[in-house]
Amino acid sequence: MAKSTSQTASSKRAPKPIHPVVNAYLIVYNWASFAAWFYVLFQTVNVLLATGNDYTKVYDVVGDHLVWIQTAALLEVLHSLLGFVKSPVGTTAMQVASRLLLVWGICTLIPVPEVRTHWSFTTMTIAWSITECIRYSYYALNLVNLGPSWLVWCRYTFFFILYPVGAGSEALEIYQAIPFAHNVHPAYYYYLWAMIAIYPPGFFVMYTHMIGQRKRYLGPAKSKKAE
Repeated sequence: MAKSTSQTASSKRAPKPIHPVVNAYLIVYNWASFAAWFYVLFQTVNVLLATGNDYTKVYDVVGDHLVWIQTAALLEVLHSLLGFVKSPVGTTAMQVASRLLLVWGICTLIPVPEVRTHWSFTTMTIAWSITECIRYSYYALNLVNLGPSWLVWCRYTFFFILYPVGAGSEALEIYQAIPFAHNVHPAYYYYLWAMIAIYPPGFFVMYTHMIGQRKRYLGPAKSKKAE
């Protein structure tokens, strides 16, 4: 599911100042992550335009990149463990793990056309890429005390569409893999069904959380302060 963890060390409660070296590292990390996800988005759109919207070709172009870019997000768990960011370790780990299930446990472990060439892979990739481009640029700019209002608006508005598209596509990708799960292990079949069962309540929690965050950052009180 789409992630909501923060890669910045800023807080309204005036937290302990972040070390300049750590701050510089996080700036580089966030911009590098932005560039990687923008590359995936660009390549995905380019493939669709070049092939007349043939989504069956998308995985061949961006699949391997997507696996490693998403795997690199394990660093975000380390960031939480080391106290570089405010995000709770447990929440960050679960959010990263849910993505790793898709890129490793589904697309890599079950490399069948029904998974890799299904349209849900393309919609999932686009939703992830747009979400992450917004998220990482938002965090990077906040680390240098910059936060354009339009980017804040994007951060707390685009999720209305990107979260349902992303989560729905993820669940469909898992569903597409289920018939082939026995080839991995008999228990894997039931594990994937359990993951699908978790999606509705998990999505509800994340979606309502982001709605609350939107009210916090874009609500009437915030607008009055801006005036």
